[in-house]
Amino acid sequence: MWYLRQFALAWRLLADRPGRFALSMTGVAFAVVIMFTELGFLNGVTDSSINLAARVRSDLVVVHPQQEHLKSGVEYPLFYLQQVRDVPGVAVARAVYTSANYWANPQDGSRNRILIIGADIDDPMLDIPEIAAHRAELRGTDTVLFDQRARAELGAVTPGVRSRLAGHPVRVAGLFSLGPNFAYEGHVFLSTRNFMRLPNQRPDDVDLGLVRVAPGEDIETVRQRIRDRMGDKVEVLTARELAQRERDVTTRKAPVGIVFGLGLVVGFAIGTVVCYQILFNEVSDHLPQFAMLKAIGHPPRSLTVLVLHEALILSLGGFAAGLSAGGVLYHLLEQQTALQMDLTPPRALLVLVLTSGMCLLAGRLALKKVQAADPADLF
Repeated sequence: MWYLRQFALAWRLLADRPGRFALSMTGVAFAVVIMFTELGFLNGVTDSSINLAARVRSDLVVVHPQQEHLKSGVEYPLFYLQQVRDVPGVAVARAVYTSANYWANPQDGSRNRILIIGADIDDPMLDIPEIAAHRAELRGTDTVLFDQRARAELGAVTPGVRSRLAGHPVRVAGLFSLGPNFAYEGHVFLSTRNFMRLPNQRPDDVDLGLVRVAPGEDIETVRQRIRDRMGDKVEVLTARELAQRERDVTTRKAPVGIVFGLGLVVGFAIGTVVCYQILFNEVSDHLPQFAMLKAIGHPPRSLTVLVLHEALILSLGGFAAGLSAGGVLYHLLEQQTALQMDLTPPRALLVLVLTSGMCLLAGRLALKKVQAADPADLF
């Protein structure tokens, strides 16, 4: 009950001037929108960086030990994957080929970077259901699936459209959904046979080896057998580890991930300063009331809780307004950038925690003014 009375009093002090209270909420909401924006871009970058890795549906993935991420282009000989196939417990080992190249806009001929994916269309071990739906067409010469979530710069692409991929003529057999990232405007999928028809592609250079373990075999046991057989020639990951590797590289090493991570920190700092200025002014304007509370015997702890309740009210109100604005902003940014910017409950909760933290930190700083309040200031 005591805490509820303190909360009610804090509300009365803040709402004493409705116009300024609304302005204060707007200031906090502005900081919340900054954090939502930076977090949205950071998650958009990381989510899009794993869009291919997240579609891998194999038990194990064999990569070159120097391959830091899927965009690095580090390959290993197909002969290594053939050796992996002979390891006890390995049921299937398929090669996946990738290549960064250019797609010609079928309308104006402009070229933009895309990632080309080549795989076995009968058993790609990739969660792309459109491969099975268009398998018969993909067996044809120079047929591809085009990423329907690709950026608009690649042109208006529909089934049947003809264009040029890496300077080679191709026909779009169908569409699939993967999405762009900061490196590529989109993706194109085609069969291994058609992939090798593109210029400068070598069947003996493998980007990924997707391994399915035989029924009844333990994945970790088979992984260790592959390591024992291959030594340091290759690195063996699980599909989950592959996706996590892509995410870690983006957030910790890629400049764009670092920039948006720092932007989130800057948003928190801005919010703390804004909150502190608001609470400092609130305390200064109500200094006689705080002095009176001291004079009638309220302990310092009571005044501390009162100011922190004011900070909590500001954080909750500012977060609610910022959440609404953030949802609209995410939708607009998704349309403009084609990045996947999901406002998930855990991410919203993170911003709520940061908002509460910055307001409570600002409240602790503003307490110095309350602690200096003297009942003599009433006279």
